[in-house]
Amino acid sequence: MTVVPAAIFGMTSLGALERGRTADLVVWDGDPLDVTSAPRQIFINGVAQSMETRQTKLRDRYLDLDETAKPLAYKN
Repeated sequence: MTVVPAAIFGMTSLGALERGRTADLVVWDGDPLDVTSAPRQIFINGVAQSMETRQTKLRDRYLDLDETAKPLAYKN
């Protein structure tokens, strides 16, 4: 998917997963061109990147919200 675009721009050391080449890699849970697919893991220069985002932080923060800690306006 990336070898031809890299070659078009003259970046011969990029675009393929081969020993000695620089690589950024995204592992998808399905077809990367399908809108329902999501990335599962991302590697930049061979280093795994955190998949935590502001959205996942908010989801986790409010996932198990203690109902007794609600403000008074929500207790009615």
